[in-house]
Amino acid sequence: MQIPRASQVVRARSRHYLVSEVVHGPHAEDATLVRMSCLDDDAAGDSLELLWEKEPATEILEEEEVRLGLGLDSPQAFGAWLHALQWSCVTSTEKELFQSPFRAGIAIKPYQLEPLRK
Repeated sequence: MQIPRASQVVRARSRHYLVSEVVHGPHAEDATLVRMSCLDDDAAGDSLELLWEKEPATEILEEEEVRLGLGLDSPQAFGAWLHALQWSCVTSTEKELFQSPFRAGIAIKPYQLEPLRK
């Protein structure tokens, strides 16, 4: 079984990860600890540690399979992403803040805002 190296992209647990560190055990029969960070949009930056030889369905992606760095987004697309990220950060701990009504799929009507405020 091939062991990944730091800076390689791998697929594990149905996600793509960037390997940050590989720790080999003191004995040849020991499993290899692999530390990595998620590259997928919905979990970007989440860290994962696993024993490579014990983990099912892992694979090291070849450079041709890795499609990173396809260029920069337009300012409008980046702005839309940034606004969506800011809206998703609103939590219920701040009772004076409302989440975007557009995200909830409702039309803004005065009779809807009063229950939302309460």
